[in-house]
Amino acid sequence: MSQLAINGGPKAIDRPLGVTWPGFGDAERQALTAVLESRKWWRGGYSDPNESWVGRFESAFAEYQGAQFGVACTNGTQAIELALKAVGIKPGDEVICPASTFVASATAVILVNAIPIIVDIEPETYQIDPDAVEAAIGPRTAGIMPVHYGGFPCNMDRLMAIAEKHGLFVIEDCAHAHGSQWRGKGCGTFGAFGTFSLQMGKNLTCGEGGIVLTDDEDLAAKAFSYHHIGRMPGRPFYEHHIVASNLRMTEWQGAIAYCQSQRLPEQNERRMASFRRLEAGLREIPGVDPIPWDESLVTRRGCYFYHFRFKSEEFEGLPRSRFVEAMGAEGLGIGSGHLHPIQRNPLFTNRNFGPVCWPAGIDAPDYASVETPVADRILAEEGCSLGHSLFLGPPEDMDLILDAIRKVRDNVRELR
Repeated sequence: MSQLAINGGPKAIDRPLGVTWPGFGDAERQALTAVLESRKWWRGGYSDPNESWVGRFESAFAEYQGAQFGVACTNGTQAIELALKAVGIKPGDEVICPASTFVASATAVILVNAIPIIVDIEPETYQIDPDAVEAAIGPRTAGIMPVHYGGFPCNMDRLMAIAEKHGLFVIEDCAHAHGSQWRGKGCGTFGAFGTFSLQMGKNLTCGEGGIVLTDDEDLAAKAFSYHHIGRMPGRPFYEHHIVASNLRMTEWQGAIAYCQSQRLPEQNERRMASFRRLEAGLREIPGVDPIPWDESLVTRRGCYFYHFRFKSEEFEGLPRSRFVEAMGAEGLGIGSGHLHPIQRNPLFTNRNFGPVCWPAGIDAPDYASVETPVADRILAEEGCSLGHSLFLGPPEDMDLILDAIRKVRDNVRELR
């Protein structure tokens, strides 16, 4: 008789895993009621910005990450845009970013009239490859945008050394890395700015929203101005200094974001405990390897999604796609995260950039010819991702995941 669920056998996982996301409770209910009754539904309703919910969130999250200043905004994409504007990006400047990320990491660069240069990732960590970064630096390179992909920190030692050597700014895309640390220092605090998304699926969310962090008071003031129609902190309300949009977060979002930020430290501890339990079991199953996690370097690990490696040769040549299908039948959905190289999107291959203001004689690369063989191989053959809410359930959930993987491994010949 068949053992595998894909062939009619019983499922290894017959109940939901993790938690329903997002979570909320009385704190969020009370905060939203307080906003409603205050009749101050935007941060400008407060003479002291630190009394607003948005201001409280900015301070709390900046402190948790270890930054001096935070400016909350409408979403993660526009967080990148206002950070790029604040560092003085110019039309035609080039910014290096990884192939494996959400497309907004690169489109935000185009939206400020600069040019994304897309490079490959490391095979060990799935993070931007510092060697590829250095090889891509040219006369128009202005900055590097590492993405802490999945919440696993990039090698910030190497990247900051490269940036210093070549006189480049660094803006960290931390959309996946709420709480992550490299050598005890919070992601988002190494470069000029760290940018975060607070979109619905993120492990700190208020539905939509974003925030930039910095330790530079001047850059913080510029970011504030770019999100507040050109106003400067401490200046008269109808005095506008730069051409800028309204990217302000509402008090409704600020209330939720603040409450969620108070839950984040405990949630991250639970996630890390689950990672350790899962990884101990994965190491005992031939053909599934965790991403190497050196806790002297990655001292705190947030998580938007968790990756492990599938090794076809140890599953008797079974393709990754068939493994994913079999695991889904057993009750565990496995994805590929954002491993799909972003330059394969039609907007890049067809050059659907819309109106851009690049200087005469300057153009973007032919993205259709940009090769990222490591990212391509990982997507096709080995990369397997699990969502972060799976890791907030009881410890036994990790055991069920391991049981399901062992079951497929032990009965792999049913899939041949």
